[in-house]
Amino acid sequence: MSEFLHTIWGGVFPFFLFFAAIGMIGRISRRQWNGFDTLLILTFFVFELLAAFQVCLFYGLLATSRRYLFIGITLYLPYTALGFRDLWRILSNLKFGKSVAAFLAVLLCAAFFYKLYSPIFTEFFHDSEKGKERNLQFAAAEWLRSDWNKLPASREESIRIMKCDQYQSGKRPLVETYTEWPRLGYFAGGQNYPGFLQDSDIFPDYIVLPAYFFVENKQDNIPDSIGFGGNNQDGTDSKQYRQVHVDTVDGITFAVFRNSMLQPCD
Repeated sequence: MSEFLHTIWGGVFPFFLFFAAIGMIGRISRRQWNGFDTLLILTFFVFELLAAFQVCLFYGLLATSRRYLFIGITLYLPYTALGFRDLWRILSNLKFGKSVAAFLAVLLCAAFFYKLYSPIFTEFFHDSEKGKERNLQFAAAEWLRSDWNKLPASREESIRIMKCDQYQSGKRPLVETYTEWPRLGYFAGGQNYPGFLQDSDIFPDYIVLPAYFFVENKQDNIPDSIGFGGNNQDGTDSKQYRQVHVDTVDGITFAVFRNSMLQPCD
């Protein structure tokens, strides 16, 4: 419950909501509030409630995502602008008020942009685990692009199978990473493998796994081939994947396995 409420609080963007509250209070105190204002704010609350509880309504899970809630912010942004203006006018009437107001405006803008972009700065400019994974995904994606363009399958039509509650872009190559690197398929020009495609006998073009995946599964070395599917009557894997590339990036070793049905052009 606490995580759910924390997500909702972050999703309504309290930084802007604070100034919107000032703008609404100022509008009410000046007796400028009208029916349209009431309609706009009610629309905001109804939208946010529906967005917050849509997963609960359809799947029975008390969970949501900030990206669903961010859309509703536009409904209260006019009051945020009024709040900035009202606060500026109040501070400007004080001694040294304009200087203080200008300083606070710069400080708030800096805090806003830091909050907005700090995750990106952390990932791109610091030696973090995310940074290492990003570098690995870029290196693996570059190799996948190069190898994929040599295959006849790269000139086939896009995948047109869809499912109402799951998304797939239709692009290939299909890259299975078992959730280790969820952006790898996109970086390679395709997409990470959507599991529902297996119901239509569409299998990954590549499987990319870190070396520690095999250690965790009690294998001493990266195998020459792995299976995927397990749909045969004898219980064996229906698809075989052959090891075609091994590399190490920032101390993380990974292996690429290609679907044995895919063969490079002669």
